[in-house]
Amino acid sequence: MGKRILLVEDDKYIALALKIRLQAEGFQVAVVNDKAAAFREAGQQPPDIALIDFNLPDGTGFEVMGEFTSNERTASVMNIIMTASKQPGLRIEAMTAGAIDYFEKPFKSAELIACIQTLAQRAAPDESSFPQAAL
Repeated sequence: MGKRILLVEDDKYIALALKIRLQAEGFQVAVVNDKAAAFREAGQQPPDIALIDFNLPDGTGFEVMGEFTSNERTASVMNIIMTASKQPGLRIEAMTAGAIDYFEKPFKSAELIACIQTLAQRAAPDESSFPQAAL
């Protein structure tokens, strides 16, 4: 089974396009459209990777990353920030805040997928991939 991705994106068209593309690559994808829903979803089933839009209706992607980092259940989530913002220094701020990578919209989906595939290989293996020892 593929690694679990939490996609936090308030633009429904971008969210749908990314979900379809990620599922085609074998990932399990949960989509939410705001910060509060991201916290609920990650609390119920922590993702391996979070793909987070910077500008959300109820906060920022940095706030989502901060919550994930400070929560024991989600501290190991690898966070990627996406943004349409052209604000100078935002990329550096995102990386300093703990983002593994940063994509400025519009971006090439192939580059994003390659980044996610690399991160998925780094993620801890699924328990189901371990052979069961006879007791």
